[in-house]
Amino acid sequence: MIIGKLVFGKDGLNHGLELCLSKAGLTAHPVTEATASGCDVLLVSMFWYRNVYELELFLRNSGIKKGSGRPWIIAGGMQATMTPEIVSEFVDFVFIGDGDDHLGAVVKEVFESGQCTHPHIYRSGDASVPDPAMCAPSAYMIRTNDDAGTLRCEIARGCKFKCAFCCIANLKPYREVSFADLEDSIKKASGKRCSFFAPERACHSEWSKIKAALKKHNCHDMGQDARLEHLGEIDGGMVTFGLEGISEKLRRSIGKPFSDQMVMDRLGEFVSTRKNIARVSIYFIANLPGEDESDWENIWELFGRIGKEEWSRRLVLCPVLNPLSPKPFTRLKEAEIDIFAPYGDKWSRLLRRDGGQWGYRIVETLVWGPLERTMDAIVQRGKTSGARVIKRLSSKILKGMPPSKDRVPTARAILGICANEGIHLDYLEGRRKDIA
Repeated sequence: MIIGKLVFGKDGLNHGLELCLSKAGLTAHPVTEATASGCDVLLVSMFWYRNVYELELFLRNSGIKKGSGRPWIIAGGMQATMTPEIVSEFVDFVFIGDGDDHLGAVVKEVFESGQCTHPHIYRSGDASVPDPAMCAPSAYMIRTNDDAGTLRCEIARGCKFKCAFCCIANLKPYREVSFADLEDSIKKASGKRCSFFAPERACHSEWSKIKAALKKHNCHDMGQDARLEHLGEIDGGMVTFGLEGISEKLRRSIGKPFSDQMVMDRLGEFVSTRKNIARVSIYFIANLPGEDESDWENIWELFGRIGKEEWSRRLVLCPVLNPLSPKPFTRLKEAEIDIFAPYGDKWSRLLRRDGGQWGYRIVETLVWGPLERTMDAIVQRGKTSGARVIKRLSSKILKGMPPSKDRVPTARAILGICANEGIHLDYLEGRRKDIA
């Protein structure tokens, strides 16, 4: 049996697939468009919405067709679990949830019979989607193939927090890998770049032991993500955290009750205790339910408060704004959005202070525009009709983002295809609950 594997994006995203293969005792080979048809089974890992478009392009260029059996195509991963209806239109089988303990049985049955009766498999046209499989995490470690190489190991799965925009807590229960199980992996990472990761690793009940062991064994800890209350757990001068709501009101509404004063206190403490310049990335979400101009006034005030502090002269701030993407398995899955809202312009005015300066260095970042939001909404809400839209798109669109000047016209052209398939803008934006 020849097994192929296809992972899109950064190779660090292949941890889940490699874990499943390891536990199943299977070997899979990376494939290209030229070699994929030589496999008996092709495993596809799908992390986010863009992977659906990348998969269609890959299948188109490789000449592989679902249902041909050369190869049989099995998809899994976060996006496949969240949106199996649309993904199933491109592949033979979609695995729902964690595949750690199940991949071996699935591959064996598919290879031997071209069928799969596993309870966590979804196929196009099935009457219902099974509940996600839930597996306990383990101290499995992979080495990525980036320039320096980084060892990656999962220390917890699921999340203790239930933020309204995030699906993780609703997809799987919170479970940890014990320090006793992790200690050997930490020793193996001695002197190397490593990432012992989790949705919020500093919340691990034995984080102090893990952190001490990383230091003891001279591990070069590459982890930079932290919740606001845990910024002090980051040793270096770079940190990334999510505020999400642009105001206190919006943060409270989604389950992140961080006040502006708490932001000032924790951010100031982090910057002030770094040896040199601190580089801080903060993630925000636009278009949250209830957002109005007062919320934008609030974030202007927050940026102004930061600029009045002496410690901000040692700060490089990288604020990132992502318009809301309502996803399945979240409390905001039916939230209304405005795909054509001019968030890019509003964000640029904020970062540039309407042509002025904030008094500290800001790294300007771009915002998803109408094209990105349209393509995302098709995947998150389009189901089988969305697959028909994607299959009608040109290879040029599937390859990536066109020049900025062409993106709004391209979005409107895609929406025209959507209308022909019974998907109207009101449905994608959440104001209509059914596909025509």
